[in-house]
Amino acid sequence: MKILALALIGASAAALTACERPFPMAGHHRPLQPISQLNCPAALREFNRTDVSPDGKSCSYMGSNGAEVQLKLVSFSGDPDSALDPVEAQMKTMLPPQPPAPPPSSSEPASAPGAGRDNVNINLPGISIHADDKNANVNVPGVHINADGQNNSVRINGGGEGPSGRGGQFTVNADDNGAVIRSRAFGPNVEQSLILASKVPGPQGWRTVGYEAVGPKSGPLVVADFQSRQDNHDLIFDDVRALAWKAAQKRG
Repeated sequence: MKILALALIGASAAALTACERPFPMAGHHRPLQPISQLNCPAALREFNRTDVSPDGKSCSYMGSNGAEVQLKLVSFSGDPDSALDPVEAQMKTMLPPQPPAPPPSSSEPASAPGAGRDNVNINLPGISIHADDKNANVNVPGVHINADGQNNSVRINGGGEGPSGRGGQFTVNADDNGAVIRSRAFGPNVEQSLILASKVPGPQGWRTVGYEAVGPKSGPLVVADFQSRQDNHDLIFDDVRALAWKAAQKRG
C-alpha cells in the first residue's frame, strides 16, 4: 500500500540520520574564517563559472543540465535567519503558490491488529510502526515520520547527534504538489539549507529552487542560490553544497 511505502521512506531517512545525513556537509568540523571575497573556481563537478563580480562578492555558474547557481557573500547582524529570510521569500516567487498544508494526522497508533488486512503494527525496542490504508506513524530515535494517506502527504522531523558527535535538525514536508526540505547542522559554523520543489513549473519553468548557506557564526555567509527545471534535486544539491564550501575557503 502506498502509505506504507511512505513510512518506509521515512525509516530510510532515519538510517541516514545515524550517518549524519541529510545535514549539510556535516563532515566539516573546523570553524570557517571570515572572508572578504569569494573563492570561485572556474569549474567544479557539473558546474562551470559564467560570471564573477569585480569586487569578488558574487559569481554565477551554469550546470550541464541547465541548473543555475548564484553565489553571494552576505553580511548579517545577530541571527543569520535575518539574512536568509529574504532569500527564501524571493525563492517562493519562483514557484507556483502551494495550497494550504493539511492538518497533521493524529499521532495515535493505527487501528489494532486484526482490524484490517492492510494494518501494520510493529513495536520493537527504539522503533514503532503503525499503519493502515489511510495513515502511518513511524517513530525512531531522533526522527518522527507522519504519513497521511487521505491527504497523500508526509512530514518528517528529525535531529540529534551522529556517531562522531555531529548532527543537526531537519524537516521534510511533502505532498503531491511539492516539498519543502530544511536542514541546520550543529557545530562551529552556520550551515543551513533549504530546498523547495514543485510538481508544476513556476513562471520561468523552475521546478526546484533552494540555497546552501555556510560561514562563520559571526558572518559573513556564503549563500549559494540554485534553480533547476528538473526534479533531481538530490544530485544537483550535492554539487551546490560543494560550490558553497569551496567559495567559503580563504584564497591562497
